[in-house]
Amino acid sequence: MKMGWEDRVVPALFAFLRALCGLALAGAALTLAGGTAFAQQGVFQYRWNSPPPADAITPGDIRTALLWTGHLQAVYRGELDAAVLKAALAWQKSKGHPLTAKLPDEQMVELVSDALKEREEVGWSVLRDQAVGVAVGFPAKLVTFGTPRTEGNTLFYHGGGEVIQSLAVHLGYPNCQSLDGAYQRTTATATFRARQDNWFVALFRRGETSSFVSVTCHQSGSVSTEMAASVDLLAKHPGLFGAMSTSLRILHTPDPTIRPRPKVEDLPLAPSGFDDDQDTRPQRQAKATTKPKASPASVVDGTGKTDALKLETRTGEDLRADEVFEKAAGAVYKVKTERGLGSAVAISDSELLTNCHVVGEFDEVKIVRAKDEQTAKVVSKNADADRCVLRATAKLAKWVTVRPYEDIKVGERAVTIGTPQGLELTVAEGIVSSKRVFNHGRVVQTSAPISQGSSGGGLFDARGNLLGITTFYFKAGQNLNFAVAAEEFAQERDEPAIR
Repeated sequence: MKMGWEDRVVPALFAFLRALCGLALAGAALTLAGGTAFAQQGVFQYRWNSPPPADAITPGDIRTALLWTGHLQAVYRGELDAAVLKAALAWQKSKGHPLTAKLPDEQMVELVSDALKEREEVGWSVLRDQAVGVAVGFPAKLVTFGTPRTEGNTLFYHGGGEVIQSLAVHLGYPNCQSLDGAYQRTTATATFRARQDNWFVALFRRGETSSFVSVTCHQSGSVSTEMAASVDLLAKHPGLFGAMSTSLRILHTPDPTIRPRPKVEDLPLAPSGFDDDQDTRPQRQAKATTKPKASPASVVDGTGKTDALKLETRTGEDLRADEVFEKAAGAVYKVKTERGLGSAVAISDSELLTNCHVVGEFDEVKIVRAKDEQTAKVVSKNADADRCVLRATAKLAKWVTVRPYEDIKVGERAVTIGTPQGLELTVAEGIVSSKRVFNHGRVVQTSAPISQGSSGGGLFDARGNLLGITTFYFKAGQNLNFAVAAEEFAQERDEPAIR
């Protein structure tokens, strides 16, 4: 039987990783793909619905963008600045731009936008195991991870598909004291290799397949990741090796003896584009419009709006958090796609609101409550505003009313209900911190906690009315969390139906 490239590569890949933990354990190449100095921060730690502003782009973002577009190699020779300049000139030449020593702002935005598009094409996501203490990026459209397994003192996470990728957590050997020996022994046949501080990397070529390995040590062991792919696929997606290696993270001292709990996460939506001066920026008002004719079931409306939600001003005394949960939680669903998890909130007996970055490119998703699961179709989608409307195939038992944006008061209590980290129906409490403008739309800022996986969940007032759809948070700040105002999903009418 003729063996495919996967059949040849996988044994070699695991032989390398086993060598790191099972053996008693020179090149002139330097590398971008290793160490904390080239960590993927700045623009590339987020997903973007629109081109990032030039003033948000850092020199590290330019290097990452040149990696993703294939103009800068993960392993290079010489000085970093010279390699980056050469790569930038090559990108300018490929675009027909005049060659300059520094990229103008509009070209920086163009380059980074090209790289973000390439990253989105491979479905770049994060495999995170907070319990064990490790995380790494991977192309979710090209590789699927299976169940982790333990061999000796090493915990393996293995993924297969068009790309083969593995993550290994080693206990004991190699650690930072023994890294030199491991480097010399295990990279002897590498095409390129590089060693600095607490890490090393190596590039291998085996026939029509290339593989790249990155190892980072700590006091009690090390973490390694390797990716293997055909030469043809790497020519199409040249940034994969560099992106994988620079995304390897040690979250805390890794412990491979702990039961692994890996999660696949989308990158968070970019927190930018706010306008605090709302008095000078006109808000969109309800206008007299002709209701659009119903579209065929196969056509997705592009507004990200619905006429199914009902607006209700707040009346009555505050409820306790547990009473709000009892009233509103029945309308909150977990959303499942092939790439990850999120949430959605029912606003009628058939329609739900969520974020477009939750549903991604899919036209259908699964909505789940307890053990009940059904299909929901995306019927309205505005990706730029991150508003998506779902329609369930079966009747929904509970739904909530929506609070008008103008009726929301800064300082009032707020409650989030969603599925952070896939944990269904998780509740948290805070206040409405502010009302702002983001991407030309209205958002509600809140101190109520929002975690990854909470996207698409509900931000409710103290009467159980829906204030907004929880969307993103600032990692750099504390309790800086945001929800798209629920009224932003309302189809414009002559007179909003407020009860």
